Amino acid sequence: MTPTPSSASSAPRPFRLGFLTHVHGTGDARRVYADLETLFVAAEELGFDGGFIAQHHFRAEYGRLPSPLVLLASVAQRTRHIELGTGIVTLPLEDPLRLAEDAAVLDALAGGRVQLGLGSGGANLDAFAAFGVPAESRQARFETALERLQHALSGAPLGSTAEGAPPLTLQPPAPGLRTRLWHSHSTAPGARLAAHHGNGLLLGTAVHDPRTVQLPLANAYLDAWHSRAAANTNTGTSTDAPRIGVVRAVFPAADRRTALAELAPDVVRHIPWLAATGHTGVTEPEQILRLLNVHHGHPEEVIASLRDDPALFPFASYFLPVVQSESSTLDDTLRRLRTIAETIAPALGWRPARHAQ
Repeated sequence: MTPTPSSASSAPRPFRLGFLTHVHGTGDARRVYADLETLFVAAEELGFDGGFIAQHHFRAEYGRLPSPLVLLASVAQRTRHIELGTGIVTLPLEDPLRLAEDAAVLDALAGGRVQLGLGSGGANLDAFAAFGVPAESRQARFETALERLQHALSGAPLGSTAEGAPPLTLQPPAPGLRTRLWHSHSTAPGARLAAHHGNGLLLGTAVHDPRTVQLPLANAYLDAWHSRAAANTNTGTSTDAPRIGVVRAVFPAADRRTALAELAPDVVRHIPWLAATGHTGVTEPEQILRLLNVHHGHPEEVIASLRDDPALFPFASYFLPVVQSESSTLDDTLRRLRTIAETIAPALGWRPARHAQ
């Protein structure tokens, strides 16, 4: 029997659909950022649940956004529903109280739509020296800053200005934001840390092998989450459901050959990095795409490839395709987003939570 609209809308949604951008582009930064705003507006119209922006420091082409919360404040004024995420902010390079204040202001501007992703900075290691922060201290700094950030977001007292004065607390208050924190980690202890704090886990980028790297991380996170939930049940404390956001490079095209032609000029840039990580002799674009776990080709091929991904479904509560490579135009990116929203994601069980407004 074909479900009625009301019964279909009440059925559980298998995952939320977002996108992740690393903010590519050369030339004028104003145009790059304007295109990024256009991307969010278009994604909202297509029914996407969220958009996440990566933070990169001191990059001239790949990763041109050091201040994602500033950009998202502008996006917040042009959108109404789409969630505004960071994937990720490098927490060891931030003052956690200042980050809490900026995130709280953004959340107020956006009406509670912020999803704050945090990481220890693996993609920004070359920037640590410029900030005067030893890179080898990044994990310890992450854990210390995380505690301080969460303390502030929860509305807990931060101290007082004088004896007898009321305690200082985060202003503006952002109590809901504490439940919308995410971590990106590449180790099982990191995944367990996210679960211990009741935060979501972002499963890395396209360069993490899904079977040998991401699957163990997902299992470590879920095992730790369920142990935490059992402990909370014993103490009468409620706990939310685990949240896993899975990032995947998804490049649909008319066919596999077209997708390969579109991606080839960009993927060959990864050859030195692949050689440095032990993949010497890998020079053919198709080989590189396989190593980078890029789902590409005709939409039906992409759907089949995503279904076969061992660390995507059923783990993903948030599916975050990356649809931009370094030389992608805005039109290329918008076309891929439309194909994902109208063809690929629905075939995997997703549907918009609401009609685009």
